[in-house]
Amino acid sequence: MFKLIYGDDLFDFPTLANQMFQDRRAQFHEDFGWELDVDDLGREIDKYDLMNPLYVILRDPDGRHLGSGRLMPTTGPTMIADHFSDMTDGVRIASPLIWEVTRVFIARRGEGSIRNAAALMWAGCQIARKAGVEFLVGVTAARMVRVFTACGWKPDVIGQRSVGTDSAISACLWEVSQETCDRLAARAEIVQHEISLSVYRRPVPARAMAMAGPPAAPVTAGGLEFKMR
Repeated sequence: MFKLIYGDDLFDFPTLANQMFQDRRAQFHEDFGWELDVDDLGREIDKYDLMNPLYVILRDPDGRHLGSGRLMPTTGPTMIADHFSDMTDGVRIASPLIWEVTRVFIARRGEGSIRNAAALMWAGCQIARKAGVEFLVGVTAARMVRVFTACGWKPDVIGQRSVGTDSAISACLWEVSQETCDRLAARAEIVQHEISLSVYRRPVPARAMAMAGPPAAPVTAGGLEFKMR
């Protein structure tokens, strides 16, 4: 149902990765009309995808991408700091207790299901809570605030900006708590103790590890390690 994958390991699952990036193009570039880079394979990929984020991916029973979101520590580069600081009055949001969440969406094949949206949000809330994170922050289409609220995770809107003539984006702050996770689980009809969320780790042969020498020290964000380049 869920796949948690760091960016450096994402293309161990090439079909799933390509589906996610192509679905992102369909949602954000085509449906929302955002001016985003799209490659020759029809994938929407930006520079933050190259910074080893953690992807929370919801899959259908056949393993196809249903929805996803991207998590990054705010102690490093973030989209909200680099491109949307006007929405936070110029204040840079940077704390080990706050993660940025971006590119949150349900793909067209899974649309129309609040249950799918709530399930994806539950996974993001749960992994953040277990890492000791207290808040998520991110910029989203203003229309998505209604979806988050319907799922049981109403954000605090801390800023807003018009985009074009008939749309807007919102800077949002979500509180992470067990109460929130429980509410999302109920909306998604998830029995929490029956689902284990674990981050995929690429198997590394012992010989290759010995030749590579000691690993670089990871960057910690909350209780979860982010292997920044």
